[in-house]
Amino acid sequence: MRWKRTGRIFADALMSVLLLLMFAVPWTGVLCHERMGIALFILLLLHNTLNFRWYVSLFRGPYNARRLIWATVNLLLLSAFVLTAVSGAMISQHVFGFLDLNGSLLWRKIHLCAAYWGLVLTGAHVGLHLPPVRPAKRVFLRRACSAVWFAGGLYACFALSLWKKLFFLETFSSPAPSADAGILLHIASAGFFTLLIHVFFVKRLHK
Repeated sequence: MRWKRTGRIFADALMSVLLLLMFAVPWTGVLCHERMGIALFILLLLHNTLNFRWYVSLFRGPYNARRLIWATVNLLLLSAFVLTAVSGAMISQHVFGFLDLNGSLLWRKIHLCAAYWGLVLTGAHVGLHLPPVRPAKRVFLRRACSAVWFAGGLYACFALSLWKKLFFLETFSSPAPSADAGILLHIASAGFFTLLIHVFFVKRLHK
């Protein structure tokens, strides 16, 4: 139905914007960060409600490599978002402060780790949904653009010390020199995994 398609597009676009803003805490402030986190979680519920049939289909039919990768990425992404939400509530200073949960330093590390896994898996999720690129005459130009995209994304991963965040080695995220730079670095790092999974999985599995 048309309203479902419109709802998916709107929810996905808004989720993408909020996800990036969630990594700009030094500029948005903690209170705004927590409120946006609630909005993001509500949109996540909406997104999964609109795609409920996909979860039902998990228990039907055989699994090939493509379907297995698709299901793994999507389920891990959902897990990362849920863990980010739970850990965020545990360390909340404002929205859930009245609960006096007093989240420990461990919960802060879990929150940071889960949030960045969510960023990486979102990039992979987008990569899985991109259609295979049809052969084009300007192959060199396309490969050059992909090389720049790959290099920029790899640089962003190192600039963000992404491996430390993903493997539980950091407690707090170091702010970027500016809000614009921070958002660009996060876009580039997510884009790195979009390109990676699209090139090495989607294109190969469609051959």
